[in-house]
Amino acid sequence: MSGYDVSEIGGIDTWGVAEGTGKRFVDGEAARYLGMSANATDPGASSPFWHRHDRFEELYVFLEGRGQMALDDDVVDVQAGTVVRVAPETWRAVHSAADADRPLKWLCLRGGGDSLSAIGRDGELDKERTFPWTA
Repeated sequence: MSGYDVSEIGGIDTWGVAEGTGKRFVDGEAARYLGMSANATDPGASSPFWHRHDRFEELYVFLEGRGQMALDDDVVDVQAGTVVRVAPETWRAVHSAADADRPLKWLCLRGGGDSLSAIGRDGELDKERTFPWTA
């Protein structure tokens, strides 16, 4: 058994097209301790509902388009390059700007494990190992 998995979720322009939902879950395909969905919302469209989690923290990484994200009683503008961390129990919803020239697209990553500070330094560096593409 290998220490990695490779999944193909298709290009950003295909996300949610076949399903008609604008969402593609990758849970169970690519990760055991993280969940991820690839999302697309057409200009002028919004999340179909508000949602929140009891334990999961979510990280929204906006890749294309522009719009707004509602977080409890606050609204923040989002665009390509915006990253929003949402704590458990925070209500959230997303809206793609009506006058945007393309859909709002983002990745949503979620996890419910321990905090990074509780885990501590969990990495190891190897500055001597050569890269396979430079050999």
